[in-house]
Amino acid sequence: MFHESLTSGAVRVLELATQLLDRGSPEMPASKALFLALRDSPGRAADWIEEAGLHLKDFPNLDPGGGEQKDKSSVESEIDWRVALVRIADRIAIHSGSPDATGTDHLFLGLWEWDSLAAAFFESGRLTREELWRRLEADLPVIETPLDTEVDLRPSQQGSRDEAGLFRILDASANRAREGLRVVEDFVRFQLDDAALQQELKDIRHKLTASLVQLGQSNWIASRDAVGDVGPRGSLASEQYRGSILDVVRAGMKRAEEALRTLEEYGKLFDAELAQRISECRYRMYSVEKTLENIHHNRTRLANCRAYLLVTAESCRFDPETIIRDALAAGFHMIQLREKNTSTRTLLDYARRVRDWTKEAGALLIINDRVDLAAAVGADGVHLGQDDLTVEEARKILGGRGVIGVSTHRREQAREAIFAGADYLGVGPVFPSQTKSFEEFPGLTYVREVAASVSLPWFAIGGIDSSNLKSVQLAGARRIAVSSAICAAPNPRHAASTLVKMLQAPVTEIAAAENHAE
Repeated sequence: MFHESLTSGAVRVLELATQLLDRGSPEMPASKALFLALRDSPGRAADWIEEAGLHLKDFPNLDPGGGEQKDKSSVESEIDWRVALVRIADRIAIHSGSPDATGTDHLFLGLWEWDSLAAAFFESGRLTREELWRRLEADLPVIETPLDTEVDLRPSQQGSRDEAGLFRILDASANRAREGLRVVEDFVRFQLDDAALQQELKDIRHKLTASLVQLGQSNWIASRDAVGDVGPRGSLASEQYRGSILDVVRAGMKRAEEALRTLEEYGKLFDAELAQRISECRYRMYSVEKTLENIHHNRTRLANCRAYLLVTAESCRFDPETIIRDALAAGFHMIQLREKNTSTRTLLDYARRVRDWTKEAGALLIINDRVDLAAAVGADGVHLGQDDLTVEEARKILGGRGVIGVSTHRREQAREAIFAGADYLGVGPVFPSQTKSFEEFPGLTYVREVAASVSLPWFAIGGIDSSNLKSVQLAGARRIAVSSAICAAPNPRHAASTLVKMLQAPVTEIAAAENHAE
């Protein structure tokens, strides 16, 4: 141990940095070894380094004093650099509100202050020191409680415990929870490319780490007995087999959830409030699990649904049956009935006829707002606005297999809809529409934000037609929802066919055509 205030992760970083200095060239500065150790060890510092886009090849090769690094024998005999760094990191931990735990994030900020050359290198990245301080302070574990209530984070009454065995349980569960989280997070990051879900998982991981530090995780490792553990000897054959990537993710999810439950229950012997924080992490994982299953199910179900027609009878140039059948024949795979001024009985009869047409074409029927009517006619789903029923309320009426879409106009609404269990999103309005008025237009900027962060199926909507579709595609949209572009067109089938063909064109060809036109 280098310092009693350090987390186990911070201790491992210092040990790794020392090993790198022992094995490295005599010219390697301690700050570079520490940077390598921070980059390659689990923790918030590694996430920051990755997000900042910092590369080892650009790291300065001088020690903090500006001279060449001392030779190996000198390094082996001195620990002054570690002591100096830990003192700075401890001060940062105290000033940021974490007096009981100095972690890898504090070491990273300490290195920033300790080595001016390293600081200049860090400043070249995409994150500033001020931003990291802001995150450090914002991410501190806080118990939700009234401001005028004093909270004792270490209750005086604790359960009776056999610490040797208990520490082994907690240590194993902490490892399983973090391992399971990483398995899921890697899938979300590299397979789904879903920034919103990745941020949620990263936040859960950081909250868990903070709780484990305060529970005294650094004390558990001494009780670890990986060699003598009887668990690995009785592994089942099913544990050695994974049939698909999704099987791996599901196993990782269950591993994390079960480990969190164990940490929560045994953690109550130490600190009821901290155990409650771990419980909150577990429930957030349940929401992530539901969202991942929704994404998987609806990516399959909506895979061919790229063109989506919204029909309002009074806005149609021809009778609605002609419009809908022409769109279906042209390749539209989703039809939404959006009737605000029709009696329920009339709308019910109309929706039943449309249900027959869509079934014949193998397309989905969605009803706008009216969950009761969607259930009555056997529609595939319902579309909700921001002022309509919640996803949870609609799900109770429609059932678990019904498709529920939600209109969103900014990133926060998209995130809320995703974790509420929406099956797809409406993203817009992109342009002014003939069928609906809005005070503000999120426009292509919002389309780009969703394209960069959301893997749930989504449709760009609002004023889209063949004249502006290319710009919507270049912004990242692969699905569109339209109304007037077909309903008000002189030749609905031709208008629908044109949009479908444009959606089928590879984005590279669209970009090349745009560049040629310029």
